[in-house]
Amino acid sequence: MTADVIVIGGGLSGLAAATKLSLSGAKVVLLEQKSILGGRTYSFTDPKTGDEVDNGQHILVGAYHNTLKYLDLIGTKHFLKRQSKPRLYFHHPQKGLHTFEISNLPKPFDITAAMLNYKILSFRERNKLLRVGLELKRWNEKLERKLSLLSVESWLDSLNQSEEAKQCFWYPIVISVMNEIPGRASALLFARSLKNTFLAKKSDADVLIPSVGQTKLYVEEAVDLLKKNKAEVITNAKVKSIIVSDGTAVGVDAGKKIKSKYVISSVPYYNVAQLIPKSYLNHIMFNELNLFESSPIISINLWFDRKVMDIEFVGLIKRNLQWVFNRRRITGDATKPENYISAVISGAGDEIHLTKDELVKMAVGELKEVFPECRNAQLTNAIVIKEKRATYSATNEVESIRPNPETPIKNFYLAGDWTNTGLPATIEGAIQSGFKCAELIAIN
Repeated sequence: MTADVIVIGGGLSGLAAATKLSLSGAKVVLLEQKSILGGRTYSFTDPKTGDEVDNGQHILVGAYHNTLKYLDLIGTKHFLKRQSKPRLYFHHPQKGLHTFEISNLPKPFDITAAMLNYKILSFRERNKLLRVGLELKRWNEKLERKLSLLSVESWLDSLNQSEEAKQCFWYPIVISVMNEIPGRASALLFARSLKNTFLAKKSDADVLIPSVGQTKLYVEEAVDLLKKNKAEVITNAKVKSIIVSDGTAVGVDAGKKIKSKYVISSVPYYNVAQLIPKSYLNHIMFNELNLFESSPIISINLWFDRKVMDIEFVGLIKRNLQWVFNRRRITGDATKPENYISAVISGAGDEIHLTKDELVKMAVGELKEVFPECRNAQLTNAIVIKEKRATYSATNEVESIRPNPETPIKNFYLAGDWTNTGLPATIEGAIQSGFKCAELIAIN
């Protein structure tokens, strides 16, 4: 077998690269060692309830331009429900349910009004929220250098954000965007994400909610498109190494040798070394991968004997659960009651050791505190999914060494949300990296 391009890894970065290259006329071979594609974004059918379960709930924003382009290419963008007037619900243990709602006012008055109307905080604290926006509007190289030395927590402290403002507003957003605790997460990456979302086009702040499972949204139509364009998609394919001749990648060894003009690795950072010839492992790009660490995510899926939640999703303040989703309302399945709840714990280093029963007990207890309807409901089913290596840990130390797509091996490229995308470990970063590799190959 021969190809123009071999893509190793069938996660979102690999699918994005393969899709774009196949549409340009390249002969593509996509190799995935697992039996399913999608990487860390997949879904499956729960045999007990018949419901489609995601390995983790994702909310997108309009600033995810590469993601929207990818979904356009494969024909699934219509599965996103767009909130052009975003409304985020937050629940405080003492102050109850409040909203952060971005108005229809022109920028920057829309986000200013949202901050000033966020009544969980005192007026003085709300007024101080605006300091973050003013800092972002002064974006320049000097600010980037400053942010590159700070954690999110220390950056917010430098802007005189109160402990209550951090706990009740910033931290729920930080942890979901960064999948890392604020004391470790890179201020540069978080600030850049805020700027891209809230200080660019008004539509960039739109909230986009998938109405289908992740496999249907990201994978199934991509595979159909690849096959339509004569690409080979091979699962259960273990790549032993790339083949290098005179400093140039010329194929891979996957039990049998497959020749190609280019090779893209879209595997996680911790698997890259397995693909590289030993003579290259001491190169600084590959050697520094040992400095990367992972951050876990836990998803807790719960089914009750009745409806327990009246809104689509809510952020929980000062609790273990961070975001809770009403899955039936999100998917729009009117044939079943709204009794399926999905809860997420990002940056779950303190919780990852807990057993399924402990996590379920904790989650149900917190839901009873938030939703009165849950107090009389009976739990009928539970699925806990632990992604111990959900993302790389987005710290400043690692940000300075994230690799570019080009490598010391000619015609061998790296893709993945952990590479130098300028973004945290997001779906947008993964797809952006795949597209970038495809563009570099097209140029060559």
